[in-house]
Amino acid sequence: MKFYGLLLIMLCLCCKGYAEFDAAAYETAAPAIASMPADFFYPPYFRETDGLTLRNIRHEIRFRLEFIAGVRPEPRYINCFKMQKRIARAIERYKTAGRDPVLRSLDDNLLFDPSSPLEEFLRPMPVPPTTRCSYKSTGDLSGEGMIYCVYHGPVHDSAVYRKYEQRFNSEKPFITAFDFVEMLIFSPVLIILPVTWLIMRKVLDKGH
Repeated sequence: MKFYGLLLIMLCLCCKGYAEFDAAAYETAAPAIASMPADFFYPPYFRETDGLTLRNIRHEIRFRLEFIAGVRPEPRYINCFKMQKRIARAIERYKTAGRDPVLRSLDDNLLFDPSSPLEEFLRPMPVPPTTRCSYKSTGDLSGEGMIYCVYHGPVHDSAVYRKYEQRFNSEKPFITAFDFVEMLIFSPVLIILPVTWLIMRKVLDKGH
């Protein structure tokens, strides 16, 4: 009898916690994607890592050396993108279940509060990959909306991202640390090809 009493108390506490969560704010869509600021289209993480600094160039070279050695390191933002995909799947399951309220936007509170209506679709409770990861949404998640990290930005392989890809690309610099290292790697080829062409032309001219 005591066991059932304890179980009833725990159930009441759980129901109370769920009832206390105010999800009304998430029934309103977030600002449209087209109206988002430049930091959304070119997030802080990539601003830091793309810059033509000695630190970034060294990192890009080290990344390639580790890749050649078979270490195959995973870029730091990938875990954040995996987290965003997990959140997107939870939102889809929530919609499929036909729960109320209809969630049109989200933030960290909706994701990480144990009493959130989204909690059962995110189990086990997610942990942000880095201390700088903070999740929000833009647009209407019940239609054309996008989940993104304030630090790393949105995932790059979603249909919504591809629709606005030109805008994302327009915010990026002409040459990044990645581009610079790629040019360093392939510069010998760019030098050898014209020299080879000149030598072959001389040989052919003499043959005639």
